[in-house]
Order: sequence, then C-alpha cells, then structure tokens
Amino acid sequence: MKLLTLNTHSLMEDEYEKKLSVFVDTVIKHKIEVIALQEIMQPIDGEKCDYPHINCGAIPLKCGNHALNIVRNLEKKGYKFNLAWLGFKKSYDSYDEGLAIITPHKIFDTKAVTMTPFDDYNNWRTRKALGIKVFGMWFYSVHFGWWDSFKEEFDNLSRVVNLKEISWLMGDFNSVASERERGYDYVVKSGWLDTYISAVSKDNGITANTGIDGWGGGKKEIRIDYIFTNCNLPIESSFVIFNGTNEGVVSDHYGIILTTGKEEK
Repeated sequence: MKLLTLNTHSLMEDEYEKKLSVFVDTVIKHKIEVIALQEIMQPIDGEKCDYPHINCGAIPLKCGNHALNIVRNLEKKGYKFNLAWLGFKKSYDSYDEGLAIITPHKIFDTKAVTMTPFDDYNNWRTRKALGIKVFGMWFYSVHFGWWDSFKEEFDNLSRVVNLKEISWLMGDFNSVASERERGYDYVVKSGWLDTYISAVSKDNGITANTGIDGWGGGKKEIRIDYIFTNCNLPIESSFVIFNGTNEGVVSDHYGIILTTGKEEK
C-alpha cells in the first residue's frame, strides 16, 4: 500500500498549472492509493460543480477546487479517482479552504471532525479533520494549529477515532519533531506510531522550513508533516517527495510518500 500526504498551498502557488501537472504525473508514476491533502482551496465566487464526489460539509464543491483539478487531470490521463471534500473556512479573503482525500478505491464511509471548540467559517483558526474508510481502514487528513491549541484539537479528534480499527493520521501537524513536550510528543505518548521512525528505508524526513506562513521567516529545516498509525503493518519506506530532489517542488511544504508491507501475523 502506498500513501501520500501534502499540504498543497494549492491555488496560492505560482506556476500553478505546471505544479498541478507535476503532482498528477507523480501520483500516476508511484501508483498512490490514498492521498491526504490539506489547504485545498476553491474560489469563493466559483460556480457549484456537479462532478461526482462525496461532500462532507456544508460548503459545496466549486469549479476551480484544487482537489477537483487533480482528479479531473488524472481522469484525462485514464485514471479514475474518488474524491471526498470538506470545506469549512475562509482563506485569504478569496477562497473557501478545506481538506480532501482522493483514492482510486471505493470509499465505504466518511467522517468530518471539528477539532476546535468553535466552527466558524470566518475564523482562520477553525480546524477540522476529514476521514474516509477504504479496505477496512480509516485514513484522516489533518491540519492542526500550533501548540497553544494543539492539545485541545488532538483530544477532540481522539474522541472520534475508534482505536479498535486500523487508522492513519496524515497531514500537517504544525509541530516540530525535535521539540520536546509539544505536539509531536503528545501524539506519540497517546499511543500513535510515527511511521517515519518505523520505516526500514527513509531520508532526513524534512518537510518544510521556517520560511512558511506563521513560522517567523528564515530557512531552518523542520519536520512537521507526518503519517501516524495505530496498526502493526510493517513500514517499508518513508520518503519526502516534491522537495526538488524527489520530484519537483509543488508547494511551500514537501509531501510524504509511505510504502507499507503486508500485515504481520
């Protein structure tokens, strides 16, 4: 099984069409099975789109939605992917922002989880998680706030995730792996396994630098995007992707591509 997560930066990216093409070609090349996407944007004033999808929130799918653009471009190349979309807040005054998960497999169930104590379209701090159930496992696309709100957000998500089922948390945790007693440690102490640590083959794991929005500038390399799991599937490899070395850069974050082995008996 191959998984991919990326904070896309989507419609905010320069050379958008070129980067969209790089992303789509990479998905095909690596035969990705579940793709968790964050910072999926669509024009606020875009027309409602009737493309087949699962809408997990109140905001309709609109023409120009970044995840929709991905799925449509995959379809043009002969690859059919199913799309789950959850829009929930305003971004940069011009976009609806949300989460998406795409997969070539049948989606059997979905969940939308409000992680903040408020659900306000006009509040940029609103955070949600999107889950889908595919071949007996749950996959969640997540985008957490910083440490001042992280614990409460994670606790609210944890109340919904059924740990008796195999689950994966995939996305931007806004928590640096090397910082102790913060978000990363809180997740691990809650029983979740960092698949980067478990992987037999891996690189340096760096997924961003402090030049991204909200991190104060500079170019300090950081690992803040993760794939966590509660299951015992062996992890063959975890590599950063879209970093200019392993495929071209398509966002202000790099992605993670994870390959699992067969279930241990």
